[in-house]
Amino acid sequence: MNITFHAPLCAGAALLACLSPLAAAEGGFTLVDGDKGSLSIYGTLDGGLLSRSGENGAYAAQAGTRFAGHKSELASGLESESRIGLKGSRDLRNGLTALFQLEAGIAIDDGKSTLSDAEGNSVFRRKSFVGLAGSMGTVVFGRIDGGRYSVAGKYDPFANGTVANMASIQVHGTRADNAVAYISPSWNGLSFLAAYTTSLVGQESPGNKGDGRLWAFIPSYSKGGLDLTLDIEQLQAKGSEEHKLNILVAGGAYDFGPVKVHAYWESIKTDNYKEVFDGTFATYNALLNHRSWMLGLSAPVLGDKARLRASYVALDDKTSLDASCRKWGLGGVYYLAERSTYVYADVAKINNSANGICSIQPNPARTAVDSGGVGSPAGGYGTTGFDFGISHSF
Repeated sequence: MNITFHAPLCAGAALLACLSPLAAAEGGFTLVDGDKGSLSIYGTLDGGLLSRSGENGAYAAQAGTRFAGHKSELASGLESESRIGLKGSRDLRNGLTALFQLEAGIAIDDGKSTLSDAEGNSVFRRKSFVGLAGSMGTVVFGRIDGGRYSVAGKYDPFANGTVANMASIQVHGTRADNAVAYISPSWNGLSFLAAYTTSLVGQESPGNKGDGRLWAFIPSYSKGGLDLTLDIEQLQAKGSEEHKLNILVAGGAYDFGPVKVHAYWESIKTDNYKEVFDGTFATYNALLNHRSWMLGLSAPVLGDKARLRASYVALDDKTSLDASCRKWGLGGVYYLAERSTYVYADVAKINNSANGICSIQPNPARTAVDSGGVGSPAGGYGTTGFDFGISHSF
């Protein structure tokens, strides 16, 4: 028996985003199923050829190198990040169900763990939470999927994967530490998530000085072919009230049957950012003031044996530096065994403004601040990319 956590999957990300626990979309193999509850193991193994080329733009140039040239590699987690996890639940026989999930990232090309923090810790950093579910909703606590990143993955035709994903040029986090989230039941298609974290990245500090405290409210509506999500978040470090980070995200999709239309828009702005930004790369932060939007399409072909997908993404930097870029992507998947095993191929191209710093990165999570990265759209390589690989889930 596979386990399903009875909670609506919210949208949600984390460098400044927040939290949405996974509603156990994976199937997995049941290890234990009895009076004491159920325990399953699941995973995804994904890898293939990744090829990138082109200059990385103005940021690389001012740093002394333009990263010009070609790079080809066999890499893990191109379309969907490779992972292995445990999930379980137990009926408490009083209208409540206890649940948990532990999930670790792995790189199948070299066998190493992924998503380590700045200190190199990496076990179960994809997910680690425990909670209770009942008729009034679900409450979870732990390290959980972020709000904004999950919204992006929900409406991106490439689901935050492949060379064509949009999240890598927008600067996302992926998970939120020290988080508590409430997921409501669904009322005729309407549900919401409310969440708070006492320290978004890393543990709380003595006196809680400098802890990144974030709250999020994420209502969603899904009925028929229509799917809509709004994400409102604010991040504030204690003692730095003049520099609150305000996040507003809207996503939508409509499935017409033969074609599904995807759309996404976001605004991210730090209050009084000009006090710390002098117009140079030395003080530039991609989260100071930007707008971004995406339009995409996906469509089944050959019956349900394959799917084509395409998107166009715009990132507009509203600071005086104008580190803006545009990105288009095109690709497809061919299913070998229902939806659990498939091959995929994708191509993407980025056009940077004069000071643009966007680059090709198929794993936005690998450069996220919550995973020890620099949180920059310059964290990839080149401006043209191609991938071809296979993904298998169990």
